[in-house]
Amino acid sequence: MHINIIIPSGVNVLGANAQLWQIRLHSKIANELLNNGWQQNQVANILGTTQSTVSRWKERALIELSSEDDNFEIDKLASIISSNLSKNGVPDKISLEIKIGKEFSKLILTIVKEGHNSINNRLINSMSRIINEFSKLPESLIPAVGINIAACSKDVKDISEVIAFPGRLRVHEGDILQQVLPQIGASKHLAEVLLSLRSKGSNSNSIINLKLPSSSIIKKLSEKLDLKICNAPRGISERNGEILIDNGDFGWEPSLYIAANRVNKIPKIVNELILICKDN
Repeated sequence: MHINIIIPSGVNVLGANAQLWQIRLHSKIANELLNNGWQQNQVANILGTTQSTVSRWKERALIELSSEDDNFEIDKLASIISSNLSKNGVPDKISLEIKIGKEFSKLILTIVKEGHNSINNRLINSMSRIINEFSKLPESLIPAVGINIAACSKDVKDISEVIAFPGRLRVHEGDILQQVLPQIGASKHLAEVLLSLRSKGSNSNSIINLKLPSSSIIKKLSEKLDLKICNAPRGISERNGEILIDNGDFGWEPSLYIAANRVNKIPKIVNELILICKDN
């Protein structure tokens, strides 16, 4: 079963952004399914999240959007989705498009069947989901070229098969914002950095680029999380490591790359880096 629900362009939306709508939508769907007898692990699977997150949604009040109109519209949509799920069971995929002013967000809630695209679909969902897990980025970590995240399956050999965010991620007042879903082949440079690292024996499947902080900050991050540092001139890794340093060149911005063997580790490492930056 494939449910496709689009909020009409004429819906009155008073200032809420797409990410906040998604948070309330997830929470509302989770609570309605739990009230209909679903188990937390079932809810977590259909929403592509963890049981602990579902438990938090159960205990906490719904996030309040900028107007009652916004709350009403997203709750109505959640009820439609929950009703379909309770009536028809777990679908292969639920897709939702939200258009709010100039901001566009496409959310896919998936239980992916095993098959040719299942790994890529899981990576896309994971990459989209972690955006809300980053702490506010200080200016000292925001590169002029913009931030992106790339990920790949273990069998990927070519940059055209690596997943990234088209046009990079937007940063507003320190918050990382997703404007469109990640796509295969969306970032040539970051894909090259990730595959270069993997060619040195790394099992990292995901990477993010940031502005290069001081060497003392990098050293503290390395020591605190036991991460290996390696040089990566123009993004080409010289050896295996989780912290890659590109000191830049003429017309080439210095960059820091953080790699991990699971997508959900990326925000955890970055958040630790943010804390270290605040203390220095």
